[in-house]
Amino acid sequence: MNLINKGVSMLKDVKTYWHKPSEGKYMPFKEIMAYSVGGFGAYCIFTMAQALLLSTTNVIIGNTIGIQPMHMYVMYLISVVTNIPLTMLRANMVDNVKYKEGKYRPYLLRMGVPTVLISLLFVFTPYNSVGYIWRCVLIFIYNFGLQFFYNFFYDAYENLIHVLSPDSQERTNATAIKSMIYSLSPTITNFVTPLIADKVAGGDMYDLRVYQWLYPFIAVVGVALIILVYAKTEEKIVVAKTHVMKVRFTDALREVAKNKYFWIISFAGWLGFLETCTYVILQWLYNYAHLCTPEQYSFVTLIRGTAYGWGMVLAPFAIKRWGKKKVLIVTNLFNILFLAMVYPLMGSIWTVLLCMYMNSIADSFILVLNPAIQADIRDYQQYKSGERIDGMFGAVAMIGSFVTMATSSVLPAVYEKYGIYSGNGYENMYDVLYDPQVLYALVGVLVILSAVGAALNLIPYFFYDLTETKQRAIIKILQIRAMFEDYGNGVLTEEDMISTMELIRQSKKRLGEGTADIAAMKKNKATKQEIKQATLSNEEYEISAEIIKELECFSSEEAQARLAWARNIVSRGIEGISEITADDVARAKKLPTSTKQERQIRKQAIADAKLGVRSQKAMARCYPEGIVMFDENELNSLYEKADELSQKKARLLKEKAPEEEMSAVSKEQKSVGEKIRRLTQEHQNFTDSTKVYSEAKKFITKAENYARFGELDAKYNQAMMQS
Repeated sequence: MNLINKGVSMLKDVKTYWHKPSEGKYMPFKEIMAYSVGGFGAYCIFTMAQALLLSTTNVIIGNTIGIQPMHMYVMYLISVVTNIPLTMLRANMVDNVKYKEGKYRPYLLRMGVPTVLISLLFVFTPYNSVGYIWRCVLIFIYNFGLQFFYNFFYDAYENLIHVLSPDSQERTNATAIKSMIYSLSPTITNFVTPLIADKVAGGDMYDLRVYQWLYPFIAVVGVALIILVYAKTEEKIVVAKTHVMKVRFTDALREVAKNKYFWIISFAGWLGFLETCTYVILQWLYNYAHLCTPEQYSFVTLIRGTAYGWGMVLAPFAIKRWGKKKVLIVTNLFNILFLAMVYPLMGSIWTVLLCMYMNSIADSFILVLNPAIQADIRDYQQYKSGERIDGMFGAVAMIGSFVTMATSSVLPAVYEKYGIYSGNGYENMYDVLYDPQVLYALVGVLVILSAVGAALNLIPYFFYDLTETKQRAIIKILQIRAMFEDYGNGVLTEEDMISTMELIRQSKKRLGEGTADIAAMKKNKATKQEIKQATLSNEEYEISAEIIKELECFSSEEAQARLAWARNIVSRGIEGISEITADDVARAKKLPTSTKQERQIRKQAIADAKLGVRSQKAMARCYPEGIVMFDENELNSLYEKADELSQKKARLLKEKAPEEEMSAVSKEQKSVGEKIRRLTQEHQNFTDSTKVYSEAKKFITKAENYARFGELDAKYNQAMMQS
């Protein structure tokens, strides 16, 4: 009865909060459903592109087109290297190119449609009519396009949830709903693929005709649903209204390098590279061992696909109850167990399915956990650096590409050791797997490697300590920082002022109430409800302490020391940057280190001195005859003009305007684009050259804004009296 009541209550909430979010939340149910249903379309496109991307285990490129494993590995290495500048370009576009739609929404269609077109061209190319070398060239060209468009599209959709809400649990819940819906896409695709293969290719799932039948259908569905995401979502970031972000790759690298959580999650991925070795086992047992019929295999893939739904449903509840870290560790332990169980049971596809089903349940938690953790890490990055680095995270993460290049050679080497190589005496090199001794020996090795990979993947998670309480404190602190910045710039609304000042007052009140002794309560046999309430109260106390610490941040010796440096830099003016030398760094390194406080002062002083040296070098390089001030008004006007032209062109397309009129708009767009690129480079030169001055001035301004808290408090009292 209680379950029914909860269901009825949930339906009422959906109706009540369909168009507007509930109190304290940011996403109405309409937006959650648009993002989630659109995920089905996004994963239709992902399914196409992922099957075609160069990797050491790509069955279409290897089995179907016939590229040798080691040649695939070499091509993969080249594609990784060529992807580095593309990644930097994507990162710069996300973080620094201005679109009124936001950081990610503009790229859903701009990158999704080219991804679909390249994927269709890939599978409809007649590879049998060209030689081996040309096949390799064509595959590399297609992958070059996919590396840019697909990766950009993937990042745009997956990272969109990071900016749809600053509330970690709300993001987790939305991700779970999205995951349950989008998981239907690969599940249905995997169910249909063997049936199509049976009809058009005699059951051979690696025949290109299978994909020529399948891909056009899922392409249409994918694009249609991505339009829904674009049209019905809105990005929301906790940042001051007047805040303008401009971050270079090198600056982002330095900032992200200080983010320990980024490295923890990255190392987990790098160490667990072997965990995916078992992904091909069920296909191989069907295709080469003939352990089931095509119809049965369709149901095998369908049944396994349903396993992912369990984690998607349970993950939000598990995270809310135990936190992300504990859920990560426990699910990874189950991963190791179920992968290891495949080894003694691989004689039957049904026993393997059972193990893989249980493994998929444990593995499916990461589909909700990973986006939630990635969003939390970005919140932490904004808290530490003052900038919302999103696209640049992907650029810095490409460091892992070099790790992947090294580790990706393991699997081709294993395949080759067990007879999968060109010239092994078979028409298709993978036909050696029709030999049961070879097949089962290789499957056994893959199972062992996967279990080892899962174990390695687990280790870094023990060092992850960004709790849900810390994340909530971070968001509230970002809200306070935005209030002060907006107040200083004269754009703070009364509504934002009241909500933030109430947060501060509640924090001061809570801090005066103290904390509960949970251990004593348990010893005195307090009820579960009492312990739960006391735990929540202690969490609120922890958050309140961080908020008050933020308000008093400029009273510390560290802040006062940095203020002295900032005032010195600003007093010398922009021209004074040319007088900075490496001696400033040397002097900073000589500062005392006896106490933790002194070490912190020294660390910041060294970082600021190095920033000064970088600015001086940039000024000498870009302005050898003296600094030239940059006027941002012209650049901003050009951005507005570019938006107007885009809207005009869209309107003309809809009205089917004459070709001459369309051509004139395109010509004007090109001219504006060239001016934007020129001025953007000039702006970047000016920014690099004056970075130390702007950072010093920003720090002083922040201190001055925080010092005006009394004014805000008086305005709050006045607003309350009037209401």
